[in-house]
Amino acid sequence: MIFLNCLFLQDEKDSPTKGGRKKIRKVMSDKKVADETKAAAKAEEDRRQRVSDLQKKVGSTYSSSPTKCPMTTKLVLESNKEDEPLVAVNKHLIKKLKPHQVEAIQFMWSCCIESLKRLKKDEGSGCILAHCMGLGKTLSVVSFVHTVLAASEYTKMTTCLIVSPLNTVLNWRNECSMWLKEKDQLTVGFVYELSSVKDNHSRARYLREWIREGGIMIIGYEMYRNLTNTGRVRNKKLKKTFEETLVDPGPDLVVCDEGHILKNEQSAISQAMNKIKTKRRIILTGTPLQNNLNEYHCMVSFVKPRLLGTRKEFLNRFVNPITNGQCSDSTAHDVKVMKRRAHVLHEMLAGCVQRKDYSALTKYLPPKLEYVISVRLAPVQMTLYEKYLETVGQTGTVSAKGGRLFQDYQALSKIWTHPWVLKLSEIKQEAKVKYDDYEDEDEELSNDSFIDDSTSESSSSVDDNSDDDISLKDSDSDNSGKRTKNTRAKTKEKKKKNKNDSEWWAEYLKEEDKHRLELSGKLSLLFKILSMCEEIGDKVLVFSQSLLSLDIIEDFLDTIDKKWQEESNEKSEEEKLNTFGKSWTKGADYFRMDGSTSVALRQSWAEHFNDPENYRARLFIISTKAGGLGINLVGANRAIIFDASWNPSHDIQSIFRAYRFGQVKPVYIYRFLAQGTMEEKIYERQVTKQSLSQRVVDEHQIERHFTANDLQELYAFRPDRLDDPNRVEKTPILPKDTLLAELLKSEKDWIVTYHEHDSLLENKLGDALSEEERKSAWEEYETDKNRQPVVNRG
Repeated sequence: MIFLNCLFLQDEKDSPTKGGRKKIRKVMSDKKVADETKAAAKAEEDRRQRVSDLQKKVGSTYSSSPTKCPMTTKLVLESNKEDEPLVAVNKHLIKKLKPHQVEAIQFMWSCCIESLKRLKKDEGSGCILAHCMGLGKTLSVVSFVHTVLAASEYTKMTTCLIVSPLNTVLNWRNECSMWLKEKDQLTVGFVYELSSVKDNHSRARYLREWIREGGIMIIGYEMYRNLTNTGRVRNKKLKKTFEETLVDPGPDLVVCDEGHILKNEQSAISQAMNKIKTKRRIILTGTPLQNNLNEYHCMVSFVKPRLLGTRKEFLNRFVNPITNGQCSDSTAHDVKVMKRRAHVLHEMLAGCVQRKDYSALTKYLPPKLEYVISVRLAPVQMTLYEKYLETVGQTGTVSAKGGRLFQDYQALSKIWTHPWVLKLSEIKQEAKVKYDDYEDEDEELSNDSFIDDSTSESSSSVDDNSDDDISLKDSDSDNSGKRTKNTRAKTKEKKKKNKNDSEWWAEYLKEEDKHRLELSGKLSLLFKILSMCEEIGDKVLVFSQSLLSLDIIEDFLDTIDKKWQEESNEKSEEEKLNTFGKSWTKGADYFRMDGSTSVALRQSWAEHFNDPENYRARLFIISTKAGGLGINLVGANRAIIFDASWNPSHDIQSIFRAYRFGQVKPVYIYRFLAQGTMEEKIYERQVTKQSLSQRVVDEHQIERHFTANDLQELYAFRPDRLDDPNRVEKTPILPKDTLLAELLKSEKDWIVTYHEHDSLLENKLGDALSEEERKSAWEEYETDKNRQPVVNRG
């Protein structure tokens, strides 16, 4: 059996979620584990042995080794006794696949189908394709689905359902259209996309046609949940159609894109997806484990029910011992047990979880350089930061601070972005306060989820269901009067709160400050980078968690654009041509994507931005939550992470919008951190967590609870002041990035220090050079630079 008994494990109620290690109980014996759990483990072990034997037998069907050669010309998944191919990847598709994608197809076949003989005997099972962002999971799945459906004569499979977040639905449709071209005879049935269909009668018609004719159906998670919720669809005929086509018996194959959405078994989306009768299920995710092992259990259980046992069994056998070995006061025995259990878990899942990190990209892409830049605060930012800690942020005890950590972080982040963001926030709150419980996008998390670094489930910004056949029930409909009264009370209280919150900073801000770029180190550096990228023809992505940050960036872009327009009116046509690239017109020079951006606009803007002939479109400012997934922006080769995320997977997902297949330039990433602030300490905390993540899978965050010392350190403010008489200025190490080298010279008052960072591995602090070696490196750089020709826009 794969399960391995280990000494001391604990029950769920003893789980060390707070504080240090616990006195833990002995592990459950195999006798106490449910028979279903043992049967599932035994079945998986047998299947893996059969797959291993089969791979040894058919290894000669590959014309080239997928691990050595980037070009594969033949991939046969099953042959007859005469070695004639029965199921094989189309010759046009196989040539487009990288070696790791070829491995992915074989992996999905072995997990979901295994063989035509087994296909007739059982219902199949599923797998998780946990390839890093940018590795082409979409093409891998499209190729696999095409192969299976094209061989329907043998597989008897004709329908595939692809469920994805709303913002990736059109991307799936476009990918299917691009790869399954009719002229290459790759069309398998039809490719249907349901998110653009606005009424249930039309949706039902398309679903019936899809089941009848065969093909691929693409649908958003929210729409799937709503259509399969029998309580929300009143028409009995429609209800029956949705039930039969989507749930029971449902399609032959189900693909769940961004499958970490299913991390919470109590969520409505998870419950809806788990009702589907189809057992052949594939989950795609670039971040399989974002927060804790319980989420991993939920996702694995979707594709391999009972393999990891019940939640209680999983806690006892894996979560508790692994967590207990990560505490600051863990004993040597705890650590030994933790390593042993982590190894067992990894081996158990090796047959149904395929992980490929970004090292698979480096063979085929230009290099990626990633820098963490510590940005000095402006004097007024330092004053406001200290003022907040002295007044609003001081609530007495450290434990009390822990209760309002999220609120303090939000306030302080406004200060280190730009002082005027405090005013923008007040204006926005006043405009929205008449609506009930307004919260902008960067304040959607609760205190608990903020402290725990968790991520809220992806939700669509556009309502999938606007027709009359869906009943939106209001559980408080009988108490509307009471609710109205409560709303008025909340509104009155909120107005009073907003007024009190603004009193502490009002004296430090003037109306003209909204146009002063020099009041923010981050914004000063951002616009300097934009100016330098204009000269060399590089396009830029800017990611921020805060809509207010995007707002103030837009305000400054608008100010620059208006000034340029006024100046250009006085110039001749020839002079205007010479100043090309200085305007900042929204929709032409730059684009903005946040939760309110429609799916169609996202796709259209991405195409304009990625067009290599469109030199004018050179900036994309993006909300991290809205644009960190499912969008290809390889037109840019420079990305700025404007603020650090509590969950490092957010930043990683953002980076891989540009660093992915299709990128032809070296990619440069700049992570901005406000020096000496809470943001810098959060980043350091995330790097420490990432260094432990590879015990099970990438991005595994185990221990995430603040002690009193942690809180005190988070609130400590140690700014680097230019006027500090004890300040010692060191010569920075010469970076490989020429643009950053220029920044270190021209913007040395804003940049305190920098270091290289690998987004998936441990922190790299660079070589320890002496002061003389640093100066010598810069002298050589200056000499080489003077020999280089100036590079202008194409």
